[in-house]
Amino acid sequence: NYALGGLDVAGYHAVNLAVHVIAALLLLGVVRRTLRSAPLRRRVGRADLPLALAVALLWALHPLQTESVTYVVQRAESMVGLLYLLTLYCAIRSAAGRRRAAWAAGAVAACAAGMAAKEVMATAPLVVLVHDRLFLHRSWRRLLRRRWALYAGLAATWGILAALLARGPRTLSAGFAMEDVTVWPYARSQFGVILHYLRMVFWPHP
Repeated sequence: NYALGGLDVAGYHAVNLAVHVIAALLLLGVVRRTLRSAPLRRRVGRADLPLALAVALLWALHPLQTESVTYVVQRAESMVGLLYLLTLYCAIRSAAGRRRAAWAAGAVAACAAGMAAKEVMATAPLVVLVHDRLFLHRSWRRLLRRRWALYAGLAATWGILAALLARGPRTLSAGFAMEDVTVWPYARSQFGVILHYLRMVFWPHP
C-alpha cells in the first residue's frame, strides 16, 4: 500500500475491506459445506444457504470486526483469519468432488502462509483434523488412512512457525516478549481481556 499510495489511507482501507469480505465469503463456504455434511444434511435440509449466509453476515457486520477495516498499522490479525478460513475451506473441498489433490495443496499452502502471518495459526492443522472427525468420518483409523497426506502436509507447516520463532519473538509489543511487562503480569491480565471480549461478542456496547 505504501509503495502504491504512500500515506493515503484510502488504499489501506480498501485492501482491509477486501480481506474482510473475502474472509466472510470463505466463512459462508465453510459453514454451508459443513451443514451439507452427512451428519447435518437431514436436519438442515435446504436451509443450509440461508443459515450460512446469516452466520457470515453476523460475523462480517459485528461491531467487534470494525478494526479489520479501520486499522492500518498492520494486518496480522485479519490475514491470519483469512488464511485460517482458507485452510479449512480448501481442506473441506479436498474431501469430495473433483480436484481433491489441488484443494489439498491449497490447504497446505494457505496453512503455510498463515504460519508466517501469526502464531495462532498453529491450531489450524488440529482444527482441520477435528472438523473431519466430526463431519466426515466416525473412525479415526479410516480418516487417517484416507487423508494422511493432507494431515502430514498441514503438520509440516509447523516447521515454518518453529523456524520463525527460533529467531526470536515476532514482536516486542505483545505476548511474553514485551519489554515493559514481565511474563506473569501479562499472563494474568489476559483473563480479564478474554472475558471483556466475550462480553462484547454478545453485547458490543459502547
